Amino acid sequence: MNDMTSGRNSAYDVGYVDLQRIALLTNPYAGKGRAGQAAEVARDRFADHGIDVLTIQGADPDGARELAGRMVNDPEIDALVVCGGDGLINLALQEQAESTTPLGIIPAGTGNDHAREYGIPTHPRRAADVIARGFYTTTDLGLMRNDAGDTHWFGTIACAGFDSLVSDRTNRISWPKGQMRYNLAIVAEFFNFHSIPTRLVLDPGTAEERVIEENMTLVAMGNTKSYGGGMLICPDADHHDGVLDITVLERMNRGLAALKFTKIFDGSFVEEAGVRTYRAKKVRIEMTDLDGQHINGYADGDCFAPLPMTVELVPGAGRYIVPRP
Repeated sequence: MNDMTSGRNSAYDVGYVDLQRIALLTNPYAGKGRAGQAAEVARDRFADHGIDVLTIQGADPDGARELAGRMVNDPEIDALVVCGGDGLINLALQEQAESTTPLGIIPAGTGNDHAREYGIPTHPRRAADVIARGFYTTTDLGLMRNDAGDTHWFGTIACAGFDSLVSDRTNRISWPKGQMRYNLAIVAEFFNFHSIPTRLVLDPGTAEERVIEENMTLVAMGNTKSYGGGMLICPDADHHDGVLDITVLERMNRGLAALKFTKIFDGSFVEEAGVRTYRAKKVRIEMTDLDGQHINGYADGDCFAPLPMTVELVPGAGRYIVPRP
């Protein structure tokens, strides 16, 4: 790996990597099967650039993660490239975070919020061109930890409450596929819409510690701005500032919440009454429903574990290949 680095500070270096050989991790079922086609287009384009491609695909998520880890630690691999959606990127992050091997993205999912954050083209040929140029930036990543000590990295948004209940329902629905399945789950959960007893501790154990205890409908903790395919739940989040942007939807009826959610795609959602925002480097969140159910914590669209959990930002833990500014 031939690395020339310059940057604003040691936590956020930028530079170039000379790509001779890459590992391409694929999920052919992502994006209603588009990922397989996207991978073929990307491989052909990498060949045009003279880049050798080692294609890897696990039989299951554990197998894919194991392969990703081997590639990150292989000195002959100059970059790990993911062709799929945000879930596959999240899987790769579990092995690639805090490493010197950069992560390239060929967006082929239904949400593509990582690609949206970093301005990565959604066409596989153009995305491959971005990767071939080898410009990388280091970024913050989020790290979740439950009380059992399990940890999980994420690149975009961690959430709990209504949105995690929607994700739970989405995972239980087999039809339709893609974004429509998520939209259907949102509608279904609105019929059961309610707030949940919640305890938030912002920056626990520091002089800035703040405790908030009340019923909340949704809590989103963002390293980046959007989730769910462009919903700007944390519109002011910056993946280079070392701080989580936290958006809280307070207790309210479903009709009022529905009106507010119509503004989530332009970011004005957070300006509405009943929506509060905070900033913290670390958050402790406890959320238990009235029936005793521990709400699941999600990030990058994937389930981590039932709450409680701690979420914190780790400066400079991410390394992505992106378009040069």
